[in-house]
Amino acid sequence: MTRTFDLSNFSDEELTSLIEEATTLRDIRRESRDREPAIGADGSKGQDVRDPDHGAVPTPTPRDVKEEGPSHGAPDKSSGA
Repeated sequence: MTRTFDLSNFSDEELTSLIEEATTLRDIRRESRDREPAIGADGSKGQDVRDPDHGAVPTPTPRDVKEEGPSHGAPDKSSGA
């Protein structure tokens, strides 16, 4: 979508200021875009949660809860009690 702006009434100082502000804004957007993770082969965008430096706490699987739960104080349901 292209917009047309009438800049014919702007002074040289106003045009220079407008160009500098637009250039600064464009540079900020480029820097922000460069910091974004690349789109993966599967189309996803973001960090890999399996990466040890990700910082996400993975949700335990039911097997993890069954095997690790008693060591963390969870009631042991395997004994039928």
